[in-house]
Amino acid sequence: MSKDPRKTKPDRSLPDLIPLGRTPTRPLKSSTKLESGTAHIPPFDSSHSTPEALSDGVSMPPQKRVRMGSTSAGASNSAPSTPPRLKTEEAILKSALKKAPSQASTPTYTHQPQQARPKTLWALTRSIKLDPETSIANPRQVDEEVRKTFTQTSWQEPPPLQHLKAAIQYLKFNALKPDSAITTGFLRLGATFPELIRDGTISAMLITMLRPEFTHAFKVRTNGAVVYLACALLHIGWDEIEDWPTDFVMAYVEDALGERSWCAHADTQTFVSNVLTAFWTGDPTDDTAEEKFDPVRLDEKANTAAVLETIDLRQYTDSLALRKRYKDPETRSNIKYITMQTMWEHIPNATGNSAVDASVRSLIKVMMATCRWSEVRRKAMTCMETWLGSFMKHAKGLLRLILRQMCAQEALLLEDLESWKMLLDFRYKGRSHQVEAVKEEIRNALQGATGQELIRAGLTHIVDTEMNPNELKNPYHLDLMDQFLLSLQESPGVEFGQLIQGCVVDAALHMLGSMVSPPLAPVVLVVKRWIRHLGKRIMSWNKDIIFGLLKDGPHLAKLVQKQEQHQHVHIPPGGRNIPTMWLQMLTEIMCHVLMATAIDAREIDDIKICKFQIGEAHAFALRWFQSISGASGTYFRNGDGEFCAMPFGYVPTEGLRICITRLLFLDPPSSYTMDTTSQEFDAGLIQKVAEHGLPIMEPGLMALLDINLPPKTLLSVVSNYIPRAADLSRFYPEACIVKNPDVVVKLFHLTRFTESQNAQVMKLATDVPLAWTREFWDCCLVIVMLASCNPRILALVVWDSMPVIRTMLEMCISQHYTFPPPNYSSHSDPSSERLLRLAILADQDDTNRVLAWEKEALIIQGQWSEARGSNPLRAEESEYAGWLMRLDYGPTQPARSPPPDILQQLRGCNDRFNLGMKLAASREPDYLGRMVGTHDDAPWVDRLLREVPEIMNALPASTLCARYCRSIKSNANADTENVTMTAKAKAIAAEVRLADANVKKKLLGYLETVMQGRPGEPTQKFQQVRGIFEYFLVRLSPATAATASSSSAAAAGSSTSVAGTGTVVEETKMAMDALFQGELRWPDVLAQTVTLSPDTGFLWNALHWIKTFIMFENDVKWIGSCLDFLLKVEGGAEDDSALEQSLLTIASVLTRRLLVFDWLASERKLVFQKLVDRVQSYFAKQDSVMEDASLGSKSVDRTSSATLRALASSKVQVQLTGGVVLSTFPEILRLALLVMAVGDHTKQGISTWSKLFQDSVQSHPGQPKRLQNGSALLYCNPPLANDHQFRLRIVQGSKDPEVVRVALDGLNLVQSIELCKEAFGLDLQVAQLAHSTLLVAIESETSLDVPVHLESSTVRQLMALLKYYADQGGESSLKALEAVKVRFGGASAVMTRSPTTGWSTRPRTAVLPDFFQLASV
Repeated sequence: MSKDPRKTKPDRSLPDLIPLGRTPTRPLKSSTKLESGTAHIPPFDSSHSTPEALSDGVSMPPQKRVRMGSTSAGASNSAPSTPPRLKTEEAILKSALKKAPSQASTPTYTHQPQQARPKTLWALTRSIKLDPETSIANPRQVDEEVRKTFTQTSWQEPPPLQHLKAAIQYLKFNALKPDSAITTGFLRLGATFPELIRDGTISAMLITMLRPEFTHAFKVRTNGAVVYLACALLHIGWDEIEDWPTDFVMAYVEDALGERSWCAHADTQTFVSNVLTAFWTGDPTDDTAEEKFDPVRLDEKANTAAVLETIDLRQYTDSLALRKRYKDPETRSNIKYITMQTMWEHIPNATGNSAVDASVRSLIKVMMATCRWSEVRRKAMTCMETWLGSFMKHAKGLLRLILRQMCAQEALLLEDLESWKMLLDFRYKGRSHQVEAVKEEIRNALQGATGQELIRAGLTHIVDTEMNPNELKNPYHLDLMDQFLLSLQESPGVEFGQLIQGCVVDAALHMLGSMVSPPLAPVVLVVKRWIRHLGKRIMSWNKDIIFGLLKDGPHLAKLVQKQEQHQHVHIPPGGRNIPTMWLQMLTEIMCHVLMATAIDAREIDDIKICKFQIGEAHAFALRWFQSISGASGTYFRNGDGEFCAMPFGYVPTEGLRICITRLLFLDPPSSYTMDTTSQEFDAGLIQKVAEHGLPIMEPGLMALLDINLPPKTLLSVVSNYIPRAADLSRFYPEACIVKNPDVVVKLFHLTRFTESQNAQVMKLATDVPLAWTREFWDCCLVIVMLASCNPRILALVVWDSMPVIRTMLEMCISQHYTFPPPNYSSHSDPSSERLLRLAILADQDDTNRVLAWEKEALIIQGQWSEARGSNPLRAEESEYAGWLMRLDYGPTQPARSPPPDILQQLRGCNDRFNLGMKLAASREPDYLGRMVGTHDDAPWVDRLLREVPEIMNALPASTLCARYCRSIKSNANADTENVTMTAKAKAIAAEVRLADANVKKKLLGYLETVMQGRPGEPTQKFQQVRGIFEYFLVRLSPATAATASSSSAAAAGSSTSVAGTGTVVEETKMAMDALFQGELRWPDVLAQTVTLSPDTGFLWNALHWIKTFIMFENDVKWIGSCLDFLLKVEGGAEDDSALEQSLLTIASVLTRRLLVFDWLASERKLVFQKLVDRVQSYFAKQDSVMEDASLGSKSVDRTSSATLRALASSKVQVQLTGGVVLSTFPEILRLALLVMAVGDHTKQGISTWSKLFQDSVQSHPGQPKRLQNGSALLYCNPPLANDHQFRLRIVQGSKDPEVVRVALDGLNLVQSIELCKEAFGLDLQVAQLAHSTLLVAIESETSLDVPVHLESSTVRQLMALLKYYADQGGESSLKALEAVKVRFGGASAVMTRSPTTGWSTRPRTAVLPDFFQLASV
């Protein structure tokens, strides 16, 4: 069978409208046809249904249409009378049923082959021919045979089709009250024999029940049980078939666009879901675009009949499959064509002024079901703006599905792109509330596969529309632009910048040779409006936008291509070529981007963030300028001037300079406010941006110095760029951080002489090398600003290696703008005279070098006449003398005197930017300390304190203390003001007094800070207080005082005297007495400072200073203050070592100055008791071996550490009670014996005596306590200078035998005799101890096999002492006396010592004098 040529897939160019009820010229094709026993009879005239007559906007001829009930515009919801056509059909069916036989032997269902011309929905429903033999007396009643058929519980064979027809006819006439037995039986019969339902006649009859003629006439809208039953039966019958009849689709469309009686009901959900697969375009399981079924109609809530309560249709339909029913491409194409034409025909009734809610809702619902078709989406978007205005509730759902479908596509279709542009161009007619709803739908939908593509297409469309001067601006475009940028997944700022770059490229191509000012270019003004609209978002996007503007891409490639094509075009004077115009407009846009970061900046913190973001963006943009300007490596000249070759063309160097100065906001602020429409607003923005300067970033500065511009031009830009950052650094020090010393080198290279076109001349200038004098000093001024803002690194580099810069820094610190700076004097190194001499010689050398170079240049150029011979070029003949100098800025270049105008500029910069204060405030390194040096009383500091009181915060503590000491001295010398002083002198004196008062106030502030401090605070906080005590305590030392006196005398030109030492000490005491008054006592402050300065080494230095002072001090007041401090020392983490070191200091003083100890014990009993308690605390420690904890301190310097190690090596070990071994210093042991000799008599508890002697008294009674190694307890190597006096003080003052034994232990015979003689007259117990000591000494001497070396006087003392003890009745003394007489009496040899030969023996007769006579001698 030949295929009908008309059965072809409709082309996309077919017209959009085909009225419902008209047979299409390209008929629908059904893969499964309903059987009918009659031929096809077209019900309608299709003579006018040509595609050519159905295009959009063409008026249609009147057609005969299918009745749609209330779907027409303006139709009422009440059911009209039954249409005549329906009555005719009813009569035909009634007469046919009357003639039908009651039984049929076999079912009449047969599957007919496909006809040549497929039947349409309308043909199938109109060509039903009933059997004339069928007859029913009353069609509204069920025949008994028919009832019997449907009430059976099971069927052995299919019932006759006539029974099914009769049942359907009965249901049609009893639609409002159907028999439940018939409906239930029909469902069971259909589930058992689905092929009966698929019969052409049965299916056609059921389809007629879905038509509006039936649903509307029988008021199905109030009770749709029969219609729902028809849907269920059709689904049950056709469920096994893959390809369904297209009649189902047409019935759905007819109902959906009309009354919507059954298409959106829960009982028909499964059937309708399968029908809707005709509109699917992808995976059948993809139902993301389907609307969920509501349990009631969209129009109104229907009343449910009783039959629905008894019959549950879902139990028959829920188990049925949902799958794609229409798979044939041609069938789907025909369905799509007819469905769209039907919807298009209803659009005028749903969009005009007479559109009602019912018709709009119906059409929207159908479009929601068919919105998988891109044509439907495009057509719906043409109506969407109207629907959003009047039917927002329904239109939002359709818009949501359309956007979701558009975003779900793998690639953006052309129709979707057109729909998207339509949506973006909506103007909403003043209903702004609709905008937010649409934006919300867009925001939720742009998440699919093509979401990012849609965003970019939308941005491109908005940008093109905004840039078109002939287009009326849409007020909602900028809001959509903002939303699209936020929806971009990666770098929205970069995407935005790329869009702007393309606009600028197009504008530059159209403005070739234009003389329009770039700030007023149309593209700049439009982009400016966009940027301002983005508002605060720019603060986080500015760097990304700049990156997008400067990023390589197709737009730049287009620019290069067009530039090559237009190179021959003549540019009028004042005009710009394409690259220059593009670059300048791009720069203007970057300026507006950076200015926009300050739109919402109100608070100080916001302005700071804004400024630093601008600084980072500047750094990036400057690196880009460096990269494009360095492409050719140089610039060149032609007839039109100097040009720089760039990747996108040639740009004049002046144009490049303009771009850089504009970008860095170095032009006057008024040049950024040329737009009259927003001049006031722009003025506020530029003020926020440029006020107080902008920060610089080191990478940006390095890039700026490498941009390919003439050196002088570049130096002028830098000279304006850096001072602005120095200005901002007053508030934010990080605003001008440059640490790389290469910056200094590059800056000096900008001063080189490069103006000659002769290569040989340039080589000579390079070999010297030469620099422009004016530019050299401008460069020095810039470096001074950079160094002052970076004192830790950059300033230290130039200070140590560039004397020229150092002298300028010293001028800023001292605020003395003369050469040499005031810190250089006749006695400084180098002296001021030497600096002046070296500067003069350097200037002369520069002049000679420039003259020699100029002569060689003239010879090379042939301008030196032979008559002049070898004569030198004179300065008055030179063109460059005074203008050029030798470019030498390293350590070999001596300090020079800057020109007067440079000094004036230096003063202005220092006053404005506080350059000197930044350097003076630095402590590491300490530039002010370096300037002061060893001369803390530098006179220029006094003047600095008077003229700049703020410098006080930067001065080191030693300088303030020196100034304070001088003020105390001057006040003591001049108590009253001289009445003969002039007014100027009196004013200066008043300033001096005010400065002195400020110095004292500052020092007191430091001291009060430490008294209010708490442990754990940073030790750096109390550095100034440590400096104060270091200054005072060091000057109290006699040796240091002598040095200070010598320095002062040398400065005054006099010799040092001994009285000068005392003067320094007395002045220091006087200053300390004036400073520490009331509750602020210096021992308390010093002790608190030690506590708050752990791990700094300050404790050990303070102990050393105190010990040095107290060793030579005779004023009991100061001695007591020193001891008070030593007894208060608390070392915090260094507590054990602090206790030991403080005791060592006290012991070193008291054991050597016994008079001080006696004064302390007798006059300062409270202080002495504190000393006793501290000694007891020391010996109460339970550490097995106490080592010096300070040796591990990382903060102790090498000198102190070496001293402490030397002290540790002199420690001795003694065993305490309980076996604890204490490692301590001999001085502390001696201090403990002194304390026990005076006040520590407690032999219980934790007393010093109990710790030292309790065990030894019990284990070794009568024997002296010894060290761990067996040596005497008072053993010391080398022996102390006052060892004899110390032992005698112990013997005379102690009442404890154990203490006396220790004092007498370890002496030889001569030392024992001397000590016993001086201790004569003590009580008996001490005398017995002395007697025992003598006997031990004699035995030691007797046991020696060497002669006893005794003087005659010593022998006489020994005999007298022994006789004294013998007279007291000591038996051992009598024996000893006899032994002495035998050995030393008569002709015994008495050893005498000769000055030349040493000891010698001479015979003599021993005469023992009376002891009392000896005692009285």
